[in-house]
Amino acid sequence: MIKYLLGVSFLLLTQNSLAAEVYTCTVGGKTIYQGKPCAGSKALSDKVNQAKANEQAKELAKYRYEVEMREMSSRKEPRIGMSAVAAEKSSWGYPDDVNKTVNAYGVSEQWVYRGTGFAKNRYLYFKNGILTSMQE
Repeated sequence: MIKYLLGVSFLLLTQNSLAAEVYTCTVGGKTIYQGKPCAGSKALSDKVNQAKANEQAKELAKYRYEVEMREMSSRKEPRIGMSAVAAEKSSWGYPDDVNKTVNAYGVSEQWVYRGTGFAKNRYLYFKNGILTSMQE
């Protein structure tokens, strides 16, 4: 009895996975059934368009990845005199934390880059938006 129930359960579970789409086509005046869309049908056109869209999406993703890799490799190290905007676009990128001090002489910022593993923390110091010192 248990084997019978297991067998029936297995058949019910696999029934949907074995079912495939069947297309009814008319060829030379005769009705035929096949597992692919009929020539010239909207279903075939839709499948072709979907395949094209998928291919274009893959190409776009590949292009974006290549552009990002080129941009990353062309980034420069931060240097004294660079603006905060330029430092953000440098190889160090945006900091993990920013400590900001405002006083009568202007705005000072300390950008903190947290080290990972054996790497130490690194710091950039700005005075009124200009990089004045670095600490590695």
